[in-house]
Amino acid sequence: MSVFAKAKASRSRALKSTISGIAILGVSALLLSACASTGSTTTDGKDLSLKIGSILPQTGTLAVLGPPEIAGVDLAVQDINAAKAGLKISVTHKDSGDTTTDIATQSATALLADGVSVIIGAASSGVSKTFIDQVTQAGVVQISGANTSPDFTNYADDGYYWRTAPSDVLQGRILGNKILKDGATKVAILYMNDAYGTGLESNVKKALTAGGATIAGEEIFEPASTDFNSAITSLLATSPDALVVISFDEIKTIAEQLAAKGFDFKKFYGTDGNYGVIGEKDTNVDIAGAQFTNPGVEATKKFQADLQTLVKKQGGSELNVFSYAAESYDAVVVAALAALQGGATDGATIKANLQSVSEKGTKCTSYADCAKLIADKKDINYDGLSGPITFDKNGDPTEAYVSIYKYATGNTNAFEQQVYGKL
Repeated sequence: MSVFAKAKASRSRALKSTISGIAILGVSALLLSACASTGSTTTDGKDLSLKIGSILPQTGTLAVLGPPEIAGVDLAVQDINAAKAGLKISVTHKDSGDTTTDIATQSATALLADGVSVIIGAASSGVSKTFIDQVTQAGVVQISGANTSPDFTNYADDGYYWRTAPSDVLQGRILGNKILKDGATKVAILYMNDAYGTGLESNVKKALTAGGATIAGEEIFEPASTDFNSAITSLLATSPDALVVISFDEIKTIAEQLAAKGFDFKKFYGTDGNYGVIGEKDTNVDIAGAQFTNPGVEATKKFQADLQTLVKKQGGSELNVFSYAAESYDAVVVAALAALQGGATDGATIKANLQSVSEKGTKCTSYADCAKLIADKKDINYDGLSGPITFDKNGDPTEAYVSIYKYATGNTNAFEQQVYGKL
């Protein structure tokens, strides 16, 4: 073969290689485009397929809230699939840990890689702050059934962050008013230095001072704290007639150290983060007389029974508290209804329909009943197990209940009352 023939053959092979490369790139681009397009539609009458994930506490300082919230999510998934009404849903659960770990961000990375359209969680407001940008900037909807920090109301989330639990503006107001109603006028506050603790402290204090009480003293602690003796000594030295403690499972140590100083737990007021942490199995301290606020309604007997049946079926331990189970259940249902109404399961469609399924049209109280209305081209107003939701444009519920629980001897606790409020 001549030099010119060899050169011509070489150019021919190069051209073929280039064309082949362009074809491969074209196919790759199509594949990447398909992967980037999340969700599905109801084309050809087929059911939608919705993939969700949860980032909830299986470990860490708020682990007491994990089991009821996870059970609430699983029960909603079970009920939605059983309805056979236009949508099939699947869930993958991941641990949130707490703010002392990086577990939540790792969980978010895994779920996003798995192609979920919605993430339920976290329970802790502080933990949610560690991955909210990661999720919402990916165009995935985040709905928490337990975040209560006021910081999320105006957070720059492009409309992708929602919650079914009310802001602590409401819990703070109701807790403060409860303390005032009980006759306390000189109140001390011990609270955690994170989004949850500082937000709730601010609103409790605002309600107390507006009602004529004085703040005898305040002490703040870091989430990693393990010894509270100095703070407790300082607060008790002010002779308060009520002590508010805003914490997570640190309450176990705090309560023991209070008891060692002869504290009367009838003066103790806790919040949702530490409600239920101390139970009948905890014999180191007895907190009879202590009262706690917990956003949401009391779980109905049927709902409790359904949750226990599901947990038992899954081989889990019996639930001792039901905090935020209803709110987590409703978070899944509103996401499913938003997808069904919008006709697709991508994050943008769900985001665009969440507010309308909670506030307009015919009232309905289950996924099955709401789905029938949607099939009939009717607007819906879902009021769930957690009560009325009625999202505002920021993704906050505008009305809710806060329940109050009281401890008795032996660390048993019982529902006292629920208080309705608007935001």
